[in-house]
Amino acid sequence: CLTFFFGFIALSAMVEASQCSIKGLPLVRNISELPQDNYGRGGLSHITVAGSVLHGMKEVEVWLQTFAPGSRTPIHRHSCEEVFVVLRGSGILYLASGSHEKYPGKPQGFKIYSNSTFHIPVNDAHQVWNSNED
Repeated sequence: CLTFFFGFIALSAMVEASQCSIKGLPLVRNISELPQDNYGRGGLSHITVAGSVLHGMKEVEVWLQTFAPGSRTPIHRHSCEEVFVVLRGSGILYLASGSHEKYPGKPQGFKIYSNSTFHIPVNDAHQVWNSNED
């Protein structure tokens, strides 16, 4: 499996768990108890760890995704930057830098692996594949 977090997390201080809530949800949540979806894509598990719709955040979303062997995202782009942290597994990132321009460049493949990180610029077309047999 290829498992990674993407989004942006900044921790400035460690604090004890609080009973404060955001939209009725506890501030500290157990990831394994959060709802997951596959958005109609077999082999994908998607969990929104923190995000605008569920948690009232305005600028940031953090997701946990797991890809089964051979599964991949569609080729897509976003109107925001993305940051990925690969927790385990390996695969390939296809990125078409400058794809938001009139004549985009050819997509390049980059190996991704456990404990690696990468970011996707605004509007650059990209795709993530789990090319691993595990």
